[in-house]
Amino acid sequence: MDVEQMIDIHKDQLYRLCLYLEKNKERAEDLFQDTWVKAIEKMTTYDENKTFYPWLTQIAVNTYRDKLRRLKLEIKRRCYESQAILEEKKSEEESVEGQIIHKQELQIVQEALKKLPDKHRLPLVLTMGENMSYKEAADVLDIEEKLVKSRVYEARQKLKKLLEKEGL
Repeated sequence: MDVEQMIDIHKDQLYRLCLYLEKNKERAEDLFQDTWVKAIEKMTTYDENKTFYPWLTQIAVNTYRDKLRRLKLEIKRRCYESQAILEEKKSEEESVEGQIIHKQELQIVQEALKKLPDKHRLPLVLTMGENMSYKEAADVLDIEEKLVKSRVYEARQKLKKLLEKEGL
């Protein structure tokens, strides 16, 4: 018997099986076609002493299981990708949120610095903000290095008190 005759004899029965497995007409038709393609490819392995339909059924069921496995793997892969994307977005949101908080804190510090008198603010800004040594700041301000150290210390204490009032 040739392939066309086999298809003609078993097509209705196989289609019902595919429809039962897939529960969706389009997917059942895909499974039906995939089963026949595989059956034709494996026709040389078919033992003609055995009944054809059980062999064909086994191909259909295995094809269906393979599709399910691939679908499950695809779903897992997409879940992992989605999770990674969500974590990345969360990280970005936290990063943006952190930047906003940092910016707000920086503004509070700058406002507190403005409240310091120049004799304290300038030595602090030069040494801390401009990374000058006490000696360099002393030269810029035309005062003794020990006085710069003293004023930076006093400025830090006053700034600390101002920031504590602001909740920082």
